[in-house]
Amino acid sequence: MKTNYAVCLCVLLLLATSCAQKVNDPADVQAIKKSADDFVKAVNAGDAGAIAALMTDKTVYADLNLPVAVGGEAIRSLNQAYFNQFKAELSMPVEDVRVVGDLGVARVTWTLKSTPKAQGLAFVIDSGSCIVVFARQSDGSWKWDWTVANSKQPLPGSTASGEDEQALFQIERDWADAAVKGDLQAFDRMLAAEFVATDESGDITSKKQILANVRTGATKTESAAQSDMRAFVLGDMAVAHGLVTTKSTFRGKDQSGQYRWTDTFVRRDGRWQCVASYAVKVQ
Repeated sequence: MKTNYAVCLCVLLLLATSCAQKVNDPADVQAIKKSADDFVKAVNAGDAGAIAALMTDKTVYADLNLPVAVGGEAIRSLNQAYFNQFKAELSMPVEDVRVVGDLGVARVTWTLKSTPKAQGLAFVIDSGSCIVVFARQSDGSWKWDWTVANSKQPLPGSTASGEDEQALFQIERDWADAAVKGDLQAFDRMLAAEFVATDESGDITSKKQILANVRTGATKTESAAQSDMRAFVLGDMAVAHGLVTTKSTFRGKDQSGQYRWTDTFVRRDGRWQCVASYAVKVQ
């Protein structure tokens, strides 16, 4: 009886072994790495057709800041539109490959330099990581099944930590507070020497005039509240815009209401100063 059990157990083990899927077979891992290399070569050659050849009619291609493309032809068209505008220089080392049966997953890191073909435009460098799912085809080849990329770069016009954006928002809040308090020192600190403000009528007011209006009481602000603020940072320059609700007068004339404003800043000696401001009253 024990012998029969042992025989049955051996048979079951053999059946399980024969049915087990291959895991991380070196040939499969190498084939997937080669497919990644072929993709890099195709991108650097600007060959959208060669990229499509690595895909199937069901491949899901989710690239950065673009609509998802499904299928080889849609992916070819998407990449061709990019190649029409840019010369690409892509590096994409494969960091890890894991294969189980007919499915494989590769984790890659990438760096892409995009040089516009139009004259006078600067190149852009982006980098990040990507997960690619591969599927073994009926002929034994590996094709891209899903790919999802991400970037480690901040969105255009934003900083990785958000510190500059928060600093700009605080300046705008301090600006509103200084208007209520009539704080000349705060205005002097926030406004650059060449600062000018332009209103909807086209009148221009210099920093010197603004300080004089506050000092003499020509401008009086009872309340001011900022909202809906956004900031766009490009190195040592930035643009902020938002909405201020104010109760104020200028030379005795009521100026209360909501104003849409856009302020341009420069960074000097490690701090932001406003160099230009435009405001229009919301009717």
